[in-house]
Amino acid sequence: MKLRGEFVIHQVVDEILAIPVGDIALEFNGMIMLNNVSKVIWDCLEKGAETEEIVTSVTDQFDVSKDEAEQDIIAFINRLREINLIEE
Repeated sequence: MKLRGEFVIHQVVDEILAIPVGDIALEFNGMIMLNNVSKVIWDCLEKGAETEEIVTSVTDQFDVSKDEAEQDIIAFINRLREINLIEE
């Protein structure tokens, strides 16, 4: 699983923004605001990681249980699917 399209990540004060560039910018008008956890998920998706790899990365970096991390990661990925930003 991988992100569809190219995005540039910018940190503006305390906010992390994913801004579409290239062809995806013609389809997706806007930006995605990320927090520290969703940024880790985003980075994993850019590398084509699967859910289990993402869970491991999140639980290694944050004080969260595997079950809670997995639920949140799946919800985030499903939201990205809804807006057509995930390649299977």
